Amino acid sequence: MPQAEVAEVHLVTHPDRMIMIEKDLRPNQARAAARDAVRLARRAMPKMSGAAARGMQPLYGKGYFGISWSTEIVWYQDHGTKPFTMRSLAGKVIPMWIDDPTGQERRDNPKAKTRVTESGKMQVLIFRRAALIGQRKKVYKRDPKTGLKVLVSDKPASYPGAPGRIAWREASRPWTRTGKRPGAIHPGNVGVRWRHPGLKPRSFLNTSMTAAAQKADMLPSRVYIADKGWRNYVRLHGEEFK
Repeated sequence: MPQAEVAEVHLVTHPDRMIMIEKDLRPNQARAAARDAVRLARRAMPKMSGAAARGMQPLYGKGYFGISWSTEIVWYQDHGTKPFTMRSLAGKVIPMWIDDPTGQERRDNPKAKTRVTESGKMQVLIFRRAALIGQRKKVYKRDPKTGLKVLVSDKPASYPGAPGRIAWREASRPWTRTGKRPGAIHPGNVGVRWRHPGLKPRSFLNTSMTAAAQKADMLPSRVYIADKGWRNYVRLHGEEFK
């Protein structure tokens, strides 16, 4: 698929479709272009179960074609998200699918549910509880001499935003950056727990729409990011269609 993109006109903040308008586009051409766009987007987008990809459908009519999606994750995968601390998870038990390429997780948890993703990766379902905000974890041990419990550890529990492991340090020699100390904490390291790294934008919707338009001998100029009321929004931007 060519990685060409066209300008985007964002009409709403919570879109569920992308539309391209070409006044001379006949219904049969629009149908073919919309189906091509969906096929290309499904092929290019990241997939786990494939449900989000199956929820994408072609939109078409006289003078326009496009793609609709049924779940917001498609939009987030396409345009990306910024890193954020998942504070809404505090106090909850979270199911997590993790990769298990060696089979160690399956051996450790033979009753755990498994699945194979659309990309062929084996995953195992595990569960983790996020502590309440501000919660601390205290560990006691019994003194063998006195028989009394003694506090040996008092630290923040694994709640969203709690001090976490340092995930990013300066490289060791000889790969250390100039002027930096090997093993030093790298700038930008967040160091808190339950931190989502964000999603890298992939732009598979735009590139798929552009490729489909080129295949239909259209000269693509822009796409509209919209929802069900897109016709009214587009008219406000001076576009006309039938």
